[in-house]
Amino acid sequence: MKVKVVFNASSLCPPANARASKRIAAAAFTLIELLVVIGIIGILVGLLLPTLAKAKEKGRSINCVNNLKQIGTAMLMYVNDSGYYPPGHVAGVTEWDLCVGTYAGGINDPLNPGARTKIFACPSARVTDAGTNLNYSANPNVCKEITAGITQIRASSVLRVSDVVIVADAIQYTAEGNSHAIFWGVQGSSGSFIYYNDGNAANAGAPIQIGADADKVLVDTDPAGSNFRFRHGNNSATTLFSDGHASSLKKGQVLDGHVYTDY
Repeated sequence: MKVKVVFNASSLCPPANARASKRIAAAAFTLIELLVVIGIIGILVGLLLPTLAKAKEKGRSINCVNNLKQIGTAMLMYVNDSGYYPPGHVAGVTEWDLCVGTYAGGINDPLNPGARTKIFACPSARVTDAGTNLNYSANPNVCKEITAGITQIRASSVLRVSDVVIVADAIQYTAEGNSHAIFWGVQGSSGSFIYYNDGNAANAGAPIQIGADADKVLVDTDPAGSNFRFRHGNNSATTLFSDGHASSLKKGQVLDGHVYTDY
């Protein structure tokens, strides 16, 4: 008995329009998948960017701490050689960073701006350049402004070396991004300028007055431009202490005891 097999040609080779429809459907599905993937990537990027920014700032903060540690080592070398802390500012002559810079790879001339090296520029500073900026200011009660009747202070006169800040992140008050040599505009907890070193031991644990904490071009006689700058993560400023250690202090954590030396 013979079996007759019938082939349906249309099933083996569907019409061209049917094949095109299937290709379009497949292409449309692939496009949807691509859009979903792009959307997921966008979400992940949105989630990761803040984390990456924080990690980047954390790295800059670590570099800033290292800068101040190097400055602290150079400062201790200066103190060991002279027995005094460097002058904070001598109008038209020199300032603390130039005196210390000669011990940190700078030109061996405290009267020459070339004594300042890249370690005096904060990596998180808003305005940066080739490394000649000064982004840190000194405590005027340690590195004194030299005027008539005011001289450098002996290292032995600072009694609380692990508590007293000598250098810290400062406001950039010039268009070039420089900071004042000393914190002459900082006010203690009582509202008086720390420059006069008239602190009260009873207030040693009280926070100093918070300044503008913003980089802004100001005339050099405006005290608002001479203050701490909390430019790092969690609103913190990197600080160097008299014993040579460096750490970060958040806004509100800088105390009278950190800036006064008269007790």
